[in-house]
Amino acid sequence: PPPRPLPSPPPPSPSPPPGTAFTLSLTIASTVADFGEEEQANLTSALANFFGVVESYVAIESVTAASVVVIASIFESSQAGDAGVAALMEQTTAAELSSALGVPVEAKAVRKTNATPPSAPPLAAAAAVAAAAAAAVAVAAAAAAA
Repeated sequence: PPPRPLPSPPPPSPSPPPGTAFTLSLTIASTVADFGEEEQANLTSALANFFGVVESYVAIESVTAASVVVIASIFESSQAGDAGVAALMEQTTAAELSSALGVPVEAKAVRKTNATPPSAPPLAAAAAVAAAAAAAVAVAAAAAAA
């Protein structure tokens, strides 16, 4: 008998729903050398757990010096509503984040944008977000020092 044809591949997954992305900038008392892949993976999990989103919706966009500045994007689907995540981000203190995330957070900044969840870390977008967040952190640090 002739060989059976291969089964058809499954249809592509539907696009994720549009929603809100939050860019969270954390200044952590550490060094870049001490904040490697394992620490970043642990922070990603802790952020997802703390903000109640799936881990694939959290991406560490960059880790730079200044203590350690971590830029993380956190996506919240519009189906679930983003009011809870937004309020939690705005109201949570650096001390509370330190306790919840297991890293000594010295400062935080939050920015909200409309977005879709990342399918893979977008490199160009990450660089733009990192630059904007670094500028925001520098402005906040200058204001605090004044």
